[in-house]
Amino acid sequence: MEAQLDKGSVQPLEAIPSADTAATQILPRVNPKWTPLDDFCAKLFGPWDDLPRYAHINEPRLLRELDDAIVLFERQINHSDAGFRVWRERHKKAMEAGLAESHTYPCLETRGKDGQHTWHDEVWEQRYNYLIQQRQQIIMDRLFRVKSLPRYAREAFFGTMPAPHRALLHKRNNGRGTRPFKLRCDWWWPVEDLLERAASRWAVDETALKATFWETLPAPSVRTKASRERGDTIKKEEDPAERSPRNEKLESLEDKEAVGLVAKLVSGALCSALG
Repeated sequence: MEAQLDKGSVQPLEAIPSADTAATQILPRVNPKWTPLDDFCAKLFGPWDDLPRYAHINEPRLLRELDDAIVLFERQINHSDAGFRVWRERHKKAMEAGLAESHTYPCLETRGKDGQHTWHDEVWEQRYNYLIQQRQQIIMDRLFRVKSLPRYAREAFFGTMPAPHRALLHKRNNGRGTRPFKLRCDWWWPVEDLLERAASRWAVDETALKATFWETLPAPSVRTKASRERGDTIKKEEDPAERSPRNEKLESLEDKEAVGLVAKLVSGALCSALG
């Protein structure tokens, strides 16, 4: 269920100036009231324990969390740079008032000995760029697992047209993972909606597509885990061509000893019979 915005808690979206005129206009007055929706959006600018991706088994959960936060945030800022700046100012005031949590990473602010704040506006931008790229990369990696989806469908998954220009998303910032990148027109759509459109457009079964996309990597079996702990390996039957010379020599010696023992027994039996 889509969260509803609390009326009077934020500036109306239609009052936010467009990105083209934001550079020459004074930003509107920020409403200091902080809402649960704002708190949810502020999660984007806090620490993410699963980034960068180390355990792919956690990818579905990580992608859902990124998707929920980014989609809601884009709606809050009306998909505009000016809306981003307005929300950033509200976030600052909320942290100053103790309404929003202040994290040590990423470093959104520093405090001097006199208690004065120094805000690092570029860190908000770098962080948002990085999270958008991570979401895009995870989605594309998982789409390659869907063999029934044509290549051109994967390429047009986020839309067939370029996204409207967003200076904050295309500028080159300092920091890891903040290089400019190309966005398609529907990049901010929820993943579920993008999957439904892909299935409808390319005549792919929607249920099967979603199941394959969200499928987690299979966990190793109990037997495999136990064998690894003992330092053993589960091998298939060896190929005769791969048998080592040492094994062959040992086996040949064993064969000779067996033949000698049989010969002695037969010889003893003959002597007894003739004796």
